Amino acid sequence: MENLVIVRGGGDIATGTIYKLYKCGFRVLILEIPNPSAIRRNVAFCEAVYQGSQTVEDVTCFLAKDREEALSWLKEGKLVMVIDPEGTYIRDFKPIAVVDAILAKKNLGTHRGMAQITVALGPGFEAGNDVDAVIETMRGHSLGRVIYQGKAIKNTGIPGMIGGYGKERVIHSPAKGILRNIRRITDTVKKGEVIAVIEKNGEKIPVEASIDGLLRGLIRDGYPVTEGFKIADIDPRINEYDNCFTISDKARCIAGGVLEAILYLSRRKDAGTAESQGASEGDEEKKRIYADNAATSFYKPERVKRAILEYFDHPGNPGRGTNHMAMDASRMVLETRMKLAGFFDCEFQKVIFTSGVTESLNMVIRGLFGPEDHIITTYLEHNSVLRPLYRLNCELSISDGSLQEIKNLVRHNTKAVIMNHVSNVTGEVNPIREIGKFCREHQILFIVDAAQSAGLLPISMKKDFIDILCFTGHKGLCGMQGIGGICIDGDIQISPLKVGGSGVHSFDREHPAQYPSALEAGTLNVPGIISLNRSLDEIKERGIDQILKHEQQLAQVFCRELACLDQVTVYRNPDKEQVGIVSLNIKGMDAGYVSDELSRRYQIETRAGAHCAPLVHEHYKTQSMVRFSFGIQNTIEDVQRCFEALCRIIEGEQDD
Repeated sequence: MENLVIVRGGGDIATGTIYKLYKCGFRVLILEIPNPSAIRRNVAFCEAVYQGSQTVEDVTCFLAKDREEALSWLKEGKLVMVIDPEGTYIRDFKPIAVVDAILAKKNLGTHRGMAQITVALGPGFEAGNDVDAVIETMRGHSLGRVIYQGKAIKNTGIPGMIGGYGKERVIHSPAKGILRNIRRITDTVKKGEVIAVIEKNGEKIPVEASIDGLLRGLIRDGYPVTEGFKIADIDPRINEYDNCFTISDKARCIAGGVLEAILYLSRRKDAGTAESQGASEGDEEKKRIYADNAATSFYKPERVKRAILEYFDHPGNPGRGTNHMAMDASRMVLETRMKLAGFFDCEFQKVIFTSGVTESLNMVIRGLFGPEDHIITTYLEHNSVLRPLYRLNCELSISDGSLQEIKNLVRHNTKAVIMNHVSNVTGEVNPIREIGKFCREHQILFIVDAAQSAGLLPISMKKDFIDILCFTGHKGLCGMQGIGGICIDGDIQISPLKVGGSGVHSFDREHPAQYPSALEAGTLNVPGIISLNRSLDEIKERGIDQILKHEQQLAQVFCRELACLDQVTVYRNPDKEQVGIVSLNIKGMDAGYVSDELSRRYQIETRAGAHCAPLVHEHYKTQSMVRFSFGIQNTIEDVQRCFEALCRIIEGEQDD
């Protein structure tokens, strides 16, 4: 609906914002819970939940019984409230802005994907992450300030000073029970006077006035309270009778911040739309959304790009001579080994460079096992695990990835459990630590494919009981393609897949047996190793936990939006932790067609197909899926565009 703002919460502070937006010409829909508890009830629109309507100053709010009535009243220009704690009206009514005015001191589900503009009041939100803007609610110089990056001041729990009183003017319930009011709002009370009682198991516990003053706020009679619950507010300025019926200065100041944020963000987004409409065909590429980070990450740090280019002006072959450039390259390779050893918690001598995780897994599987061995893996595996095992023609058991099933599958000749840390199709995280511990206790090798987790999830080979870790550099590690590796913990000898030049012991007929030379025949991919060296610095600075949190949030927002589309099936295991991967299908549509439409019509890059993981599709009884995989560079706006594009594809709409 045009010019519609949805406000979550209708308490007295929220009412200031609602009043200002309504007076400024916005249509406003208020979402409330079934049993709100406002103290300053005379100036809180949430009282409409109990009374059917509520008038604050010269504006009346009406409680609608359903969507049809709410829509009809909004079109008539009325201020409307509905009971909707989950925010389901947001999806249906598509407002230009959502304002979280619940003031719960934590985020109860508001996110940037809800509307073009999202604003939140007070602590519990991070502007630029959870919402577009946060409004400062702490009394003082910054009250009402609009924050576009960062958080509001943490709540101290101490009310602002009025007439020389702070925390003394607020009254909390002395016990759990039912509140029964004796005095009413606007009454003048004396310190020690009983203003209400708490009924508890037949007992009446008195609630006394904490100071002399005007009873400015008192929650409604009969409300169930808990011990410590805020129930009343006394204004020491006895002559300020009108304050009981007017919006507070604090609420008005915060309202000004909300209005400023909405107008500023609207203007900025309008400017962006106008710019995009006048953009050239070449500029169109800049607006593409890359959501195929599970295939290869889009984000490559500038330091990575610079270092690779610098190497081409100063090339050298490590281990192939003692000239200046060769030694510089050798030092770079050694430094990168040491960084990776620290990153994965292993010995640097046992960090082996390969062309990627596929080569790593082939080297490990073919270099350690034979047809007589029994191997346990999972249906979540990539063909880089499955095909080497099939080719080995060993005894193979396919598990669901749970510890219990792996335990049940162990035989006398079980040599290894090989599994991925994260599924490249569903994004689910496997419990490697508990499985690794079991394998260590039973002398079974534990081999982990970290293609999708390296750089995204913390990995400690020692704490996770990993014997061999295989990784690639061009996904979560943000390096270039063509580089990966093997990390080994313990005394494990892998027979090399290839032999040849090593730079040492050149007169020996046998290839060197010591690591890393044993598995590094031929010239190393030095530009790729340099890319890892610099990308590891970037990941350390950003914080792996923050990277994971960002990508998980994007996927969670996307899944919440998708939940309202009956035609969409999302393939996720709700019992496991997930990363930023969301795979789906639209009923009656080919996955390849959907992915092509997303790219061609909406400039959104995804991947459709089997994703080289056939057993996952056997499990879900599918032939292919559309995979969205979000990365560091993606935003909530990207997620919203992805969702809207899917909606248009489902509806069969055509872009102008």
